[in-house]
Amino acid sequence: MPPVGSFMLGAFAVFIMWTLVRALRSGIIFSDGVAYNVNEQPRMFASMASIHGIGAFFFAWLAASGDIAGF
Repeated sequence: MPPVGSFMLGAFAVFIMWTLVRALRSGIIFSDGVAYNVNEQPRMFASMASIHGIGAFFFAWLAASGDIAGF
């Protein structure tokens, strides 16, 4: 993968982690424009947080290795 692609994937992974940390601190996570509050919808909040975490890990993996076949 070209270095620009790795940089963009790495930046996207950092952005997802930043939004995940912000969501864990505030107790509200946004997904597709819908807000999920940890006190009102704890299961949806947990599932969205885990999906965001998996996505951040996946993009960081691609940025580091550049190969989806090794995943």
